Amino acid sequence: MNKLDNMSVALTDFAIRKPVTVCMLFFSMLLLGLMASRLLPLEKFPGIDIPQMVVVVPYQDATPAEVEKMITKPVEEALATMSDVKRLSSRSNEDSAEIELEFNWGENLNAKSIEAREKIDAIRHLLPSDVQRIMVYQFNTADLPIFQLRVSSDRDLSNAYDLLERNLKMPIERVAGVSKVELYGVMKKQIAIRLDAQRIAALHIDLTKLYNVLQDANFSMTAGHFFELDQKITVNPQGEFRSKEEIEDLIVQQGIRLKDLAEVRYETPRRTEGRHLDRTYAVGLNIYRESGSNLVEVSQAVLKVVDEANESPAFNGINLYIMQDEATSVTQSLSDLLSAGMLGALLSVIVLYAFLRQWAPTLIVVLSVPFAICITLGFMYFMGYSLNILSMMGLMLAIGMLVDNAVVVTESISHERETQPDAIKATKAGVSKVSLAVIAGTATTAIVFLPNIVGEKQEVTVFLEHVAIAICISLFASLLIAQTLIPLLTTRLKYQASKPRSQAGKFANWYKRVLSWTLAHQGKTALIAILILLSTAIPMGVVTNDGDNDNPNNQLWLNYNIDGNYSLDEVEKEVNRMEQYLYANQERFHIKQVYSYYNPGHAVSGLTLNEDLPISQAELKDMIRKDMPSFVRSQPSFRWNESKGGVRLTLLGQSSETLMRIADQIVPVLERVEGLTDVRADINGQKEELQIRVDRQKAFRFGLSAETVANTVATALRGANLRTFRHGDSGEMDIRLMFDESLQHSLDELKRLTIKRDDKQNITLDMVADISIKPRLSQIRRYYRQTALGVGANLQEGTTLEQARERIETVMANIALPSGYSWTLDGSFRNQNESEAVMQINMLLAVCMIYLVMAALFESLLLPTAVITSLLFSFTGVFWAFLVTGTNMSVIGMIGMLILMGIVVNNGIVLVDRINQLIGEGESVHQAILDGCLSRARPILMTVATTVLGLIPLALGGTQIGGDGPPYAPMAIAIIGGLLFSTLTSLFLLPLTYLGLLKLRRATVNMIADSKRLVGRVIPE
Repeated sequence: MNKLDNMSVALTDFAIRKPVTVCMLFFSMLLLGLMASRLLPLEKFPGIDIPQMVVVVPYQDATPAEVEKMITKPVEEALATMSDVKRLSSRSNEDSAEIELEFNWGENLNAKSIEAREKIDAIRHLLPSDVQRIMVYQFNTADLPIFQLRVSSDRDLSNAYDLLERNLKMPIERVAGVSKVELYGVMKKQIAIRLDAQRIAALHIDLTKLYNVLQDANFSMTAGHFFELDQKITVNPQGEFRSKEEIEDLIVQQGIRLKDLAEVRYETPRRTEGRHLDRTYAVGLNIYRESGSNLVEVSQAVLKVVDEANESPAFNGINLYIMQDEATSVTQSLSDLLSAGMLGALLSVIVLYAFLRQWAPTLIVVLSVPFAICITLGFMYFMGYSLNILSMMGLMLAIGMLVDNAVVVTESISHERETQPDAIKATKAGVSKVSLAVIAGTATTAIVFLPNIVGEKQEVTVFLEHVAIAICISLFASLLIAQTLIPLLTTRLKYQASKPRSQAGKFANWYKRVLSWTLAHQGKTALIAILILLSTAIPMGVVTNDGDNDNPNNQLWLNYNIDGNYSLDEVEKEVNRMEQYLYANQERFHIKQVYSYYNPGHAVSGLTLNEDLPISQAELKDMIRKDMPSFVRSQPSFRWNESKGGVRLTLLGQSSETLMRIADQIVPVLERVEGLTDVRADINGQKEELQIRVDRQKAFRFGLSAETVANTVATALRGANLRTFRHGDSGEMDIRLMFDESLQHSLDELKRLTIKRDDKQNITLDMVADISIKPRLSQIRRYYRQTALGVGANLQEGTTLEQARERIETVMANIALPSGYSWTLDGSFRNQNESEAVMQINMLLAVCMIYLVMAALFESLLLPTAVITSLLFSFTGVFWAFLVTGTNMSVIGMIGMLILMGIVVNNGIVLVDRINQLIGEGESVHQAILDGCLSRARPILMTVATTVLGLIPLALGGTQIGGDGPPYAPMAIAIIGGLLFSTLTSLFLLPLTYLGLLKLRRATVNMIADSKRLVGRVIPE
């Protein structure tokens, strides 16, 4: 303790002796912070690696069962041998296999990505030979698009690729800070080589040889170099196609050109998906920014390009709509935080002046806020952090606490100057008396974040790290200011004796009487304390956990749940009918706009709602469902979202058919569960497949193999990709080898597909194969390396996750599943379990860390125990505050409780430290407790008032994380409720606990001494 006191006095002494040096030092840090505020990258979320990896294996025009057998299972088995895989799941679609791996937070994803590629390369020979590429995706919060643009028009945009690429996509790509622009919804033209099956058969053309000839004819290579006249000249044979006519004139066999057996033409690829915006066909662009660039500046520059394009004559009749601009939500969130912070700071100034009644000391104390924030911004810049909604949240939470150290130091100096005329001596003495308290208070506030930074990583703790950095740096900056700049400035003030304040005197007299009563009636006071703690059970029984269901947003999503295997045009008709219904009731449903996305077998519409809805979203959903027209091909329902109020039950087993039968039994049962709505099995509907079974004996008689037949059919229906064709300004253009489109629309034409021609006849497909139509799944999902089927639901308003969990578990306990089949709760349930488990462990570790710090600083094991008791009463205050305000317990609320733990003990530290000093000066324990509490009550009330008032704007306002995320209110309510309740109880009950612990220590010492004397009598030396 002496070393800490000496260090603090040394800093104060240096500041007083070198005023110009200290002032210039802080002035330079102020300028540095102001410069850093301009240089810090501004973004919504910091660049954090999400511990997930997705392996995508494209395989066009296959069946999910085929993809699962040939691709998904082999890749799953290889990837399952990777180390530290937390969860493995997969989806087998008709055009790709997607395997998702989830790791623990903090894993090196770059190393994992390399390991995944090595594992897949090792089994590459087991995959189909026509798998062209395997993609491994990693995710980072910085990889999300910052700008989503939609293009809509009454005219046909299907051929507008060149217009949009040259006049919109490429200008946006040239904007400084833009890394990538995705254009989708329109297709780039390709060269289609449409083969005539009759001519191929008549001319005896082998398809495999034709494919190889076309591949070999279009090439580009370097053939080395030679030297001439002391110059090195590179040899580059040119073998690329230069025009469509050159492709047509290609000789494929002696005397036969390509145009003799195929038509070569420019085509727009067949549309596989569509988008509507405001009932018109829409095209989308996603804009991504470079790492480290300023999100707002990049967004503004992109917006300028969009405005210029809007004014271009080429875009007449084309509407450009900004669907999502991250800069808007970020600036809105930062503006809300700044407004709340300014209001909180103003309230803090008012309360400080109300206590100090002098403007000069008040302004000196408030001065610590801008200096501490600027120092924090400077450190964040040099440490490589960015200015985002998390760091801003940390600064916002710190504003009310930044004046705490300054208040305690100023009050102590003011108290010393009442008895010491020498300003410098009084300042040093005042700083010395509270140095331990302010150091311990700052250390305990910061130490609660240590388990989150170095402990087990989870989504909440990783994001909380950025909040903690801002809080910790600003608090230590305020500690430095309180030890140097504040004492320096107070020595320059002319001391004015405080005027008698009757109100303050009345409070002091009342507080002294009540405190004396508690010390005189220790048994009764202890009983009251126990009753207060036991009262926590009342709000705990009412306040429920609510992990994600309290996430407000202004969007609803309608999933159409297409039944059957319908074409894109048929699905679009369903979308058109729904949009007609929604726009006919646009005002009644408070709809701002509708955006729809659809592909064969799937469709979803996003409803953007007006701001400040007069009714709840649950009521609005009921209104939309009530009058919704009936649909023939779909069963529309509101989509459940696992991260925003959706719940998921996953069925696991071996057979997809059995899982579907189980789901058919479970869904009606869950629909009757109170609080659940939109209950549906996660099935995209059954599709049909055309199975072609080659008769090997017939094929052998005609000189064919099953592989030859299959390759011919594949080329006819799927087509084959050839090397790309470079076409002037358009860049690379795909070349595809295909048969006539009639084969894809007529089963009879397919049956008559000529496989080969012998001397007598054409050998058609129906001569060597049996063709039948069979039903199949549109997608096969696997979880935990088992076939899985999800059942999802939304929560009705007022239903919490905890209530839904209990009701679902009760229902499922009465359902018997076949042997080998099981169920598990996923989605929001899993997220809530993981988040709350980690937060609870970290809170326990934080209590231990607080105790360790105080024990080390006080050099005592008993005295920190008295301070720790204030934590118990703070949690009582949190639950009562949640009960009174109707707030559910959520992860955001638990973060507030974590921050609260570091703040609450400050009051106890200030009290215990002063009582210890007075006892050391020779006062009796009883008198030291009274005098210490009376002298520290005022700074405690001032610091609590500034912290609480700084958070009131957040507690009462509707500020949300990121502008569209969870509200800050639960966190602010937790801190305010716990701090107020703990302060009121600590001022009376903490001195009693302190006295009781001293009695316990004395009794223990006496007992040990008596034991020694007794032992000495029995066993004489």
